[in-house]
Amino acid sequence: MAFKTRFSLGVALAMALGACLYADTAMAQTAAPPLRCLIVGGGPDKDYNQVAIESNVRYVQRLLPAGTKRRILFTNGSLTAANVQYEDTRGRERFRPTLLKNIDGPARYATFQKTFEGLAADPKGPLLLYFTGHGSPDDDGSFANNAYDMWGNDLLTVDTLSDALDAAPTSTPTVLVMAQCFSGAFADTVFRAASAKGPALRPNFCGFFASISVRPAAGCTPEVNEANYHDFTSYFFGALSGRDRLGKPVTGADYDHDGRVGMNEAFAYSLIHDISIDTPVATSDVFVRRYVKTPEPTIFRTPYSDLLKWSTPAQAAALEGLSKQLELRGELRLMTAYRTSKQRGEETPDEDALEEEDVLTARWIRIVRLAKTVVLAHTLTTGPNESLKTQYASLIQSEAVNPIAPKTP
Repeated sequence: MAFKTRFSLGVALAMALGACLYADTAMAQTAAPPLRCLIVGGGPDKDYNQVAIESNVRYVQRLLPAGTKRRILFTNGSLTAANVQYEDTRGRERFRPTLLKNIDGPARYATFQKTFEGLAADPKGPLLLYFTGHGSPDDDGSFANNAYDMWGNDLLTVDTLSDALDAAPTSTPTVLVMAQCFSGAFADTVFRAASAKGPALRPNFCGFFASISVRPAAGCTPEVNEANYHDFTSYFFGALSGRDRLGKPVTGADYDHDGRVGMNEAFAYSLIHDISIDTPVATSDVFVRRYVKTPEPTIFRTPYSDLLKWSTPAQAAALEGLSKQLELRGELRLMTAYRTSKQRGEETPDEDALEEEDVLTARWIRIVRLAKTVVLAHTLTTGPNESLKTQYASLIQSEAVNPIAPKTP
């Protein structure tokens, strides 16, 4: 994975839905409105438009249910320009036209804005936003207003995406999935912009992201063989759909045994199985961190048995899976994980570091972040603030939906 001048790397974005729009009785009587999906893909130029990005667009597009109203924005919008970078059998970098059959426009900021406004204008039906490509940290080094790097060096920042989302009807269930480097900063779009009217928490909205805000993500490779792709998009959407990129079955993600896999379970599946540098983030992670301020030493002194007791089935499976991978045992394993993670650091990994070591670092970060989320969520849900508890419950409900395989009555 190569860094661009602004540390561009990564893979991907978005999806749409929310759980509390329809009562079960209403769904039994009326067919749910079709999904609307906007997929944005491509690097800022052809030298950073690896074939894996195109593969992500094709893969997610294949998984959309019949009747989906879809829009694809990719590179410069051309079906004939040789702007997809790939590696030939001799390891040489080459360029070819895209294999996508249909493109609705370029992955430029103005086109995104116009296309999103068109899809979001109709309040009926869930909205799925998926971005795949490269990401960059913000200019001031705070990692708060990171960017998704669009074609022609256009930038979609956390602030500009939040403003765009504010224009959508709040009744529209919306899911955002981003897999580019430094994408975790975009989890803050769950909070509406300061200029927006209404509650601070964005209604009917949730999101999932490939990496924490200060780290790159996997997936921008010129390698053609998709069997070798290991990244958040592959594991998250594989668990959601039950099929990997090659069409092979993906099983074991139905952690609560209700017969379906929600996004929360696909997220946990990714935490366990993604053998890459990814450090995935969910909107519920940033929600509890904003509203619950418990000192980290207190958090990580929590006995492991209590942590499992407070966890959802998906969280418990991820904690157990990561504990096994990291050979963590005993009631005080959280403090061991915390100290090890701090020693390794959460900063951008050294380009010269061994890949195996960086994958191991990612696993330490994953278990520490998950444990913190579980403890903070327990504190919030057992606390006195009923408004926060209601908002958190709504967010958790939204994260449990499956937008590409919705629950049938």
